Amino acid sequence: MQQLVHRSAASARLFWFAACAAALFTAAAAPASESNIALDNLTLTVGQTTYRIPHLELSGSTLTAAELADLFKGDEKAVDGRIARFSAKSLVIPSVTTESASTGATERRQYRDVRAEDIRAGRIGAVRIAGVEQTVERANGGSVERWGPTLAKGVDLRQLAHIALAVRVDPQEALKPLAEEESVDSVTFEDKAERLTITTGRITMTGVKGRALASPATQLLERLEKYDPDKPGSDPTLPKDLVDAMSSFDIDSFDIRDIAAIGKGEPVEKPYSTKIARIAASRIAGATVGDLSLDGLSMQSSDGGVIALKHFGLRDARLASFVDNPIPLIGHIEAKGLEGDLPDPRMGEASRMKFSLAGVEADCKDVREIAPTKFSARMDGLSIDLAARGEAPSTAQFLALGYRNLDFSAALAGEWREKTQEAVFAPLRLEGKDMGAATFGVTFGDVSSAVFSTMPIVAKAAALASSLKSVSVTVEGGGLVDRVLALEAKQDKKPMEKARADYARSAAAVATALLGGGEKARKVGDALSAYIMNPKRLHVRLVSAKGINALDVMGKNFSDLFEGVEVEATADK
Repeated sequence: MQQLVHRSAASARLFWFAACAAALFTAAAAPASESNIALDNLTLTVGQTTYRIPHLELSGSTLTAAELADLFKGDEKAVDGRIARFSAKSLVIPSVTTESASTGATERRQYRDVRAEDIRAGRIGAVRIAGVEQTVERANGGSVERWGPTLAKGVDLRQLAHIALAVRVDPQEALKPLAEEESVDSVTFEDKAERLTITTGRITMTGVKGRALASPATQLLERLEKYDPDKPGSDPTLPKDLVDAMSSFDIDSFDIRDIAAIGKGEPVEKPYSTKIARIAASRIAGATVGDLSLDGLSMQSSDGGVIALKHFGLRDARLASFVDNPIPLIGHIEAKGLEGDLPDPRMGEASRMKFSLAGVEADCKDVREIAPTKFSARMDGLSIDLAARGEAPSTAQFLALGYRNLDFSAALAGEWREKTQEAVFAPLRLEGKDMGAATFGVTFGDVSSAVFSTMPIVAKAAALASSLKSVSVTVEGGGLVDRVLALEAKQDKKPMEKARADYARSAAAVATALLGGGEKARKVGDALSAYIMNPKRLHVRLVSAKGINALDVMGKNFSDLFEGVEVEATADK
């Protein structure tokens, strides 16, 4: 789908430029007046592509036929000067056919009823194309692509020529307008080899700006075709070069409606499909997507699996970070209304994996070099249907406890505080329906800004120099504890009260031993025992005034470390 969108957007601009260029290159092929030019049976070859134009009419031209013939000759400066002097009332081309050959493929295109209006100093007021059909012939079957009516407004030929002819020398070169608005009513793409058909409704872009690329676009496309992501040594600089190319274009807004992809599955009579009601994006600049939303996604596989998502959104997504950052930098991400119903062939035909998610979202703020200094995230209403899985080993224990569904919600947050040089992760909370809730908090001290360094060795050294200052755990509710004890009492055929008391003693002994067996360890064990006896609320907090760092962990016994911290352990009765 990304390939389709990219081709539809980029090819439209390139064609409008190429069609006008083809007409103007050949304008001296027949006699004409200086203001109105009519030409027949024109043929032009540019690179490996041949353009054929049976007829064209150019009215109100400010350049003579001879000047138009030389419009694109010479260096970029000469071409820009000529385009700047070019104005005309209209350019009409009833049809254009192109043919180009490359290794293993022959590509043909046919454009119907191309009309350009109000050309002033190299800027075209509007370009309209009634329709486009492209065929690609390959040994494996090839493809067909069809566009509906297409429109572009405010197309700047001077900047298009600059991008086509120049290579960016100045890294700070400014982006300039290419088109005010571009749209195509519909697109259909059929890949015969993949037995795949993709259709879209209306596609619209506004406020397109651009600048010359750091390397020729043809070379970049050739590298992309040869790139193998499974081979580490396969053009390692290509991802960064692609990000640089993307940063050479800005788009105010992008909108595509009613996307559908249908493919022939295995077996053929059971096709797979993907549908999207709308994809919209805005504020695309500097290889950063300001806002992106995807609505009404549904996918159905050949084996009967179904996944649906009502909404997915991103804000301030830095594309470069997906290439060279350990953590992709995204200001905000969200998903709402996820539902899935998938087959589980390992467990038999009747087994299904059913789940739903009401929503999930995350915010990252105050980015410093490679990571945000503040973040928060939450997940609401994750539900897993255990009964649909049948007697799967992973669900048998929960079914035995009486859970037909697992329902979870979670939240987490973190912040680096520059003034105090602390990193605080709180709250980290997990809540399960009919289970209880657990809330965690962790504080690290001596955390310098070097932990955000782009140099891994510096960031790792800074992390090792930090110290653990406090840890807190709060457990509320006892639904899970009560169900575990009820099952154990049933299996051992003993009263619930005795099972609870035995479990409390065992848990206290294990916790005390794991924490070193000292006085403070016993304090935690006693609080855990009291919670199991009356599972309302358990709170444990450990605080080290000086902090515990990596050297302390390597040089001291755990029991000595634990007894050296302040311990708060309580259970509500």
